[in-house]
Amino acid sequence: MINPEGLIPIAGGVLLWLVATGKLPKNPKDPQQLAEWRRTYGKWVKILAPIVIIFGIIQLTGVF
Repeated sequence: MINPEGLIPIAGGVLLWLVATGKLPKNPKDPQQLAEWRRTYGKWVKILAPIVIIFGIIQLTGVF
């Protein structure tokens, strides 16, 4: 049985990954602050985002 609640962590993980890699936001209000955030948290977010996506896929398939 497919659990549609798994789409939320998948979307969140993709969004986190795009922000951490610099694909989003396209026109930030303060690019220096965003660059500092990426230097501080980007490495960890790049590790955690795929884990969140995998959790969403597992939840989507109904394992949990």
